[in-house]
Amino acid sequence: MRFIADMMLGRLARWLRLYGYDTLYGIEDDDEIVKITLREGRILLTRDSGLAGRAEKFGARVFLLSSNSLEEQVRELKSLGIEFKELFPPNARCPKCNGPIRRASREEVLEKVPPTVYERYDEFYICEDCGQIYWPGRQWEEMLKMDKKLRDGK
Repeated sequence: MRFIADMMLGRLARWLRLYGYDTLYGIEDDDEIVKITLREGRILLTRDSGLAGRAEKFGARVFLLSSNSLEEQVRELKSLGIEFKELFPPNARCPKCNGPIRRASREEVLEKVPPTVYERYDEFYICEDCGQIYWPGRQWEEMLKMDKKLRDGK
């Protein structure tokens, strides 16, 4: 499944990417969102009923979400059959740009991360599109806590 999320759903878009879903985000013009949805066969995620109605008139698949809460939005998507299984590699996409993420060797990141990070961690991942590097630091731990919350539905 491939998605496009409107500007109200940035947090959800980043989490969908971490779960491996190809999710476009950051397009401000509603007409452009509808065009891309149709051209690329994506599912439009929105909280805007006007946008949802316009997109549906043209035959787009739309999930109109009712909640502003990430946890509730995930619950709504689960009820529509969207699965939230494995977080972050091997299937994750970059939360910043939507590019694929792959494991990176320590040598590959040597000059690209702070020396203390390089010394402290052995596990690194890199976005193949934007080059963003990820490692299991403090933010990673927070992501894992949120992942548990989202998957358990609590």
